[in-house]
Amino acid sequence: LEHILSPPVAFTPLEEIANARIPVVNNKKERREILAFVAEPRDCNDNEESKPNDRLLILIHEFFGLNDSICQKAQGLADDLGCLVIAPDTFRGTSTSFIPKAIWLALTTPQERVNDDLDAVLDHYCTTATASTAATTAGKNKVAIMGFCYGGGKAIRYTTQRRPDAATVVWYGNPVTNVDELKSLQAPVCGIFGRDDVQFPMSLLDKFQTALNEAQIDNVVRIYDGVGHAFWTGMDQIERGDEPQTSAYLQCTDFLKQFFG
Repeated sequence: LEHILSPPVAFTPLEEIANARIPVVNNKKERREILAFVAEPRDCNDNEESKPNDRLLILIHEFFGLNDSICQKAQGLADDLGCLVIAPDTFRGTSTSFIPKAIWLALTTPQERVNDDLDAVLDHYCTTATASTAATTAGKNKVAIMGFCYGGGKAIRYTTQRRPDAATVVWYGNPVTNVDELKSLQAPVCGIFGRDDVQFPMSLLDKFQTALNEAQIDNVVRIYDGVGHAFWTGMDQIERGDEPQTSAYLQCTDFLKQFFG
């Protein structure tokens, strides 16, 4: 309902909004590129040594696909965290503001395919970062995966299935409640939800919190009163100091700052 009432205000075509094309190199012998928006801190100059190549945040869009709002959030997070942020197109060339198509895209995009694409993004990043004078070794690069709605569910399934050393931030996404799956994680989890979200009732969120605790995963899961699903729509809410959006944003950025160190 929240998405229907407040779809993206601006919707730039994907080919125009993406500022990077990440080559896919894997054993499947694919020859394609992943479109993405890449944000660096705006106070970072052209000197390679000043670039935050040892800290990366992957930002996964909601079911609209890569859009202006996600790119603005990526830039805001890059500025506030002092890290590189990459927002890849996980729908492989498609985005939409039409709700039925958005639902179809979310339902027909398999987790395994998203996992493969995120692996390709991280492989490319690690290759680039380790070639930089600012980077140390690939093992010391800190990675976090964040997603919204569709992207939040994909984020925590990627970290539990492929990248357990990455921190996870779930903004009102489908949680993992299987304790054995969560036990694979080697990094903390941050969860942000609205109490009035009909997609994720309190009973499910309580189960998520309990499962994280049983799996002995460090976590910060908070449920905000007076809001439902998709309550953070843009950086303008943070600039105005809207609540609870600003409190949720600070929860997210404080969590990531602590993880990145």
